[in-house]
Amino acid sequence: MKNKFLTFFIILFLATIVISKTIHISSDYIEPSEKTIVYQGNILLKIPEDKLLLTSNDMVISKINNKWIDLNVDGKVHIEFENGVMEGIEMKYNIESQKGTIKNASVTINDSQSSETIFISCETLEFDLKNNTFSGKSEKEKVSITKGSIIAKAFEFWYDRNEGKIILSNNVDLKDEKKKLKLLGESVSINTKDNSMKGKNVKVEIVVE
Repeated sequence: MKNKFLTFFIILFLATIVISKTIHISSDYIEPSEKTIVYQGNILLKIPEDKLLLTSNDMVISKINNKWIDLNVDGKVHIEFENGVMEGIEMKYNIESQKGTIKNASVTINDSQSSETIFISCETLEFDLKNNTFSGKSEKEKVSITKGSIIAKAFEFWYDRNEGKIILSNNVDLKDEKKKLKLLGESVSINTKDNSMKGKNVKVEIVVE
């Protein structure tokens, strides 16, 4: 019987040859079965080994190959990871591989090659928290990326935090207030260490004061 006033604190031990993690979960309601565990209301999930924290109101963890690793969130979700924060809806996440997808994503990442913070928003985000890579696509509104004086928009992007590289493609529109330039192109790559750029099929507008 559902009782939204009860809080369950669940610890799942995922012990295999490949992976050993402890997942701490609290929620107002829990409904476990052989292959799934349903959580509802004030969900707080922590994975200390991955430095991951998640909050939501509706979540299901499913068993794959006898391991509780398939995590699905309906509705809004907030994730704090080692190098930033993500928010969005309808998240799918593999606890073992640390790969996932999230819709209507808003991401804040501390760049590894500079002191600047990178802000990303896109319709569909794919992420790999183990390898620090992020990529995304948008069909209606362009992906938006802001880093310091740079505001860039395109329908697709890829960001490797470890390498310090951003690649925008498919109708790129970029402005750099510091360099006083506007850029339109097929694709543009940005080195996050010094914000240097390379582009293909590009048109550039430079403001001379």
